Amino acid sequence: MTISKLSDEELISGFKDLIFDEREKLLLQLQHLAELDRRKLFFHYPSLRSYLVSEHGMEEWQAERKTRAARLLIRFPRLEMQIQSGKMNLTLLELAQGCAHREKLSDTDLSDLFEKISGMSTRAAKREIAVLYPESMVIPRDRIHPLNEELSEIRFVANQELLEKLDEIRGLLAHSHPGVTFAELIDLLATEYRERHHPEEKAKRAEARQHSKQNQSETVDKPTAHFSNTEEKRTASAALVNELTRTEGYQCSYVDPVTGKPCLSKYGLQIDHKKAWSCGGKTKLSNLRYLCQNHHARVSFLQFGERSKYYFKRP
Repeated sequence: MTISKLSDEELISGFKDLIFDEREKLLLQLQHLAELDRRKLFFHYPSLRSYLVSEHGMEEWQAERKTRAARLLIRFPRLEMQIQSGKMNLTLLELAQGCAHREKLSDTDLSDLFEKISGMSTRAAKREIAVLYPESMVIPRDRIHPLNEELSEIRFVANQELLEKLDEIRGLLAHSHPGVTFAELIDLLATEYRERHHPEEKAKRAEARQHSKQNQSETVDKPTAHFSNTEEKRTASAALVNELTRTEGYQCSYVDPVTGKPCLSKYGLQIDHKKAWSCGGKTKLSNLRYLCQNHHARVSFLQFGERSKYYFKRP
């Protein structure tokens, strides 16, 4: 039977069932996402968001919103009933979490805010937050809009202090880079920061210094001599970190056993012992690797299970 043939009562009743099913499915989806995030079970992708975007075709903003909502369920179990009843949705959760971030609210204050805006419309919730926290304005999230293969438009909100800093730097560059645009200025700043702070650049400079010392000295030490005392320490020395970066590259080395694909993320990398330090693994080059934060947690979860709670800090 087509929808047009339904009676008024059947149409209204059917629509109510669909709304209820939609809330049930949203809650179930968030619960699944929370568990996927807890286990860091998103294959070779460096984050749950990138997994949702690449494997399930979600928009980035949608994946980010659902990921944050799923993590909130772990911190605030009462939200499950509010989502199921329709009093809380993804938009309200995002408004409250954004306010909590800007105002640095405690979990207790954030829980109270959830209760206050529960069941409100988006507009009413914004008004309520404005009354409770007059200094807290809803700041639009950064937006990246691809224009073509080479160019993208980036939009973000800058405060007056940042604008003054950028304007001051433009003044300092007036002779060498007259008429520099904000895009060119950010490119200059990003390039300089990378050259100063990127681990691969630091490793190159360390290698150059080492060669310089060797050329100036009549006695050339073996390359691994300065690593000899690090095996008894859990934290790798700067020299060992530089050597790891030179030999392995600054990228996550995790290879998913199911897909066989490497992660290769360069975001938030951590140094991991292939054989865990607590299991007798040594801090030496052959036992070290770079892992992104999420795959480090995944490896630890597989090795230690629930005993690895240290790696599951609250986002």
